[in-house]
Amino acid sequence: MNRRNNNKQYKDKKPSKSRGQRFRYWLLKALIKLFIAGVAFMGAFLFLVYIGLFGKIPTTNELHRITNHTASEVYSSDGEMIGKYFIENRRHIENQSISEHVIHALIATEDSRFFEHKGLDYISMGRVLVHSVLLGDRSQGGGSTISQQLAKNLYPRRDYKFLSLPVNKSREMFTAARLEEVYSKAEILNLYLNTVPFGENIYGIEVAANRFFSKSSSELAPHEAATLVGMLAANTRYNPRLHPEESRQRRNIVLKRMVEQEFLTEEQGKLYQEKPLELDYRVLDHNDGPAPYFVEHIRIQVERILDEQYGDSISIYEDGLKIYTTLDSRLQHYANQAVKDHLVRLQNEFDAHWKNRNPWEGHPEIFVSALTKSHRYQTLGKKGFTETEIMQEMEKPVKMFILEDGEEKKVEMSPVDSVAWAVRQLQAGFLAVDPADGRVLVWVGGPNFKFFQYDHVLSKRQVGSTFKPFVYATALEEGYEPCDYISNERRVYKRYDDWSPANSDDEHEGYYSLQGALIHSVNTVTAELTMDVGAHDVADIARKAGIESDLPDVPSLGLGTANLSLYEMVRAYTAFANYGNGTELQSLVRIEDANGKVLYQAPPARLRDAAFEERTARFMVHMLQGVVERGTARSLRDIYGIRSELAGKTGTTQNNADGWFIGFSPGLVAGVWVGAENPAIRFRSMALGQGAHTALPIFGRFMQKVEKVSFQSGIGRRSFYPLPESLIAETDCPDYSEEDPDLNFFERLFGGKKQKKESEDTSGNREQEKEPDEDKGKSLLDRMKDIFRKKD
Repeated sequence: MNRRNNNKQYKDKKPSKSRGQRFRYWLLKALIKLFIAGVAFMGAFLFLVYIGLFGKIPTTNELHRITNHTASEVYSSDGEMIGKYFIENRRHIENQSISEHVIHALIATEDSRFFEHKGLDYISMGRVLVHSVLLGDRSQGGGSTISQQLAKNLYPRRDYKFLSLPVNKSREMFTAARLEEVYSKAEILNLYLNTVPFGENIYGIEVAANRFFSKSSSELAPHEAATLVGMLAANTRYNPRLHPEESRQRRNIVLKRMVEQEFLTEEQGKLYQEKPLELDYRVLDHNDGPAPYFVEHIRIQVERILDEQYGDSISIYEDGLKIYTTLDSRLQHYANQAVKDHLVRLQNEFDAHWKNRNPWEGHPEIFVSALTKSHRYQTLGKKGFTETEIMQEMEKPVKMFILEDGEEKKVEMSPVDSVAWAVRQLQAGFLAVDPADGRVLVWVGGPNFKFFQYDHVLSKRQVGSTFKPFVYATALEEGYEPCDYISNERRVYKRYDDWSPANSDDEHEGYYSLQGALIHSVNTVTAELTMDVGAHDVADIARKAGIESDLPDVPSLGLGTANLSLYEMVRAYTAFANYGNGTELQSLVRIEDANGKVLYQAPPARLRDAAFEERTARFMVHMLQGVVERGTARSLRDIYGIRSELAGKTGTTQNNADGWFIGFSPGLVAGVWVGAENPAIRFRSMALGQGAHTALPIFGRFMQKVEKVSFQSGIGRRSFYPLPESLIAETDCPDYSEEDPDLNFFERLFGGKKQKKESEDTSGNREQEKEPDEDKGKSLLDRMKDIFRKKD
């Protein structure tokens, strides 16, 4: 019995497991449980993401209505894009307009199985796990498909603290799957290439191609396409402008992948890998481009029009508008170069002129005012810094950019020194228009929009002698003739606080004909004419021509003491080019939406009522031609060799603060202003500070370029109307005479016409004193000897 029981116990007893076996068994069970728990947790996690616990996943309806902020583009009259307005610098472009090399590079590098998966590529994920994570080979690309990357671009990642990566990745997976349901593969490629960021605040392949290669994406060669696609891995690290060597290496990896995917042959891949980057970098945004001041002027007009006609339903920054203007990009390029080249030379002269002295010497308030108005000073003040603390901060050197010889240069300089640098910089404005229809052809508001946003086409400064033609036009209208002579003597006008205008050369002898006085810009004669015809009448003609600012009713108006803009002056001069009628200027032509629908069409520019008679206009054109032929603007012929028929007028204001030149041909009116931001910053000598030296050369350099091209023959190769035979004799007289030619022999013999010690103009508002008659008391024989001596 006991033996039977013992045998049974023996048979039921199993062999005992070793400790290692037991541990492995426990570990396997634990791993299985952990795996099941992990799968369950992952499933629950994905479910929670899917139902929107961490934010709603875009629905298919929402994905159908995808819209991106698209930049509005500004075009010149010759079809060049000259500027943009945007929140995101993006331009939508269809697949057929994108180079196939871009698509090949993208698929080869970012998603080689793009046409085989439905948004998620599990094979690619495994490849990344093995190659990228375990073997450290980054050249195989990432695990995200193009659809997942598109989802990330369309719906930027959010911050979920420690769950950010899994939540965002999960959201992108669900969104990518839905994108594949809504769109075809071709449409997904198009969406991706139009939304992908390339750094530098640019989005989409078209803008990137424009930025780095100055061409459309349809024109990209394989190595150029590979360069841009290579940036997608890290758009700053592989930026070809900032890091050319890293960019080239990344480009060659892309080219290698294109060969492996058989988009390129081995020979082609080798050829393109050996090429340099060949960048043609060009920025076109708010601050950069060929005409940033003009683009800003257009922005103000467009926003006003859209607000008046469409309210807030259309945005210039988001809706991809096409804005067409009158600007000629080729002429704008010539003007930009002329302004830059001359300002570099003039600034060097200015710095040498002042040497180690400050141009605000004796007027420290100029520098103090600029310092306290500077952005850095104002910012520190708003933060609660005391004046002492502000100055301590502003005297610390920092890295910054300045303009040197017309180019941006990175320097280390204290903010105080940078203000001093800015104060002494010379500025310029240049505006050119077609007088026939008022089209603005050229607009340069300053030397560099990044550094100086103040637009000197629109700023108001004293206009100097460029205003004198309106005095002479008024005189001709009121009965004067071009060959009427007026004494050059310096007069004192008692009713105007003993105002006594003088000539710049301090010469006050003899007599000038009316045309001679304008040609040689004689102040004494101009002042006397203003007094005679009345400042009010001069102002009236100037307003009819195109001046809209207030004009002071004082005799100094004739010498150009009014503050007017270059825009107004050029508009007013169209009255001379058009033989009497000024033209309203026009810069905006048309606004279209992204689909080409016309939102606004500008009416034709209005021709103003005649400012003066055609006879007066013909005389004025003839006289202003004389300024170029033998007057203050003769350097246009002598130095710059301009052959075109030209007329114009130089101008220089008090103490050489402003230099002006306004010139015109039958097809062009162009004006130039040069000076510093503060009128007290100036050259100290007339030789350096006069308009013929500061402003006229910009016009001369510009016209040299214009004369060499054929596309603008209307500017340089047309002629003014010749003077009719009946008027030629009216201008056939010397500019200057020592004696008054209007006196006959006996009037000169017996002491001239009866002189008045005091005389009044037609308005009864002037007095003048005449110098004593030097011939009084001379014998008849002595007077006759004097007459013949002067004739000799």
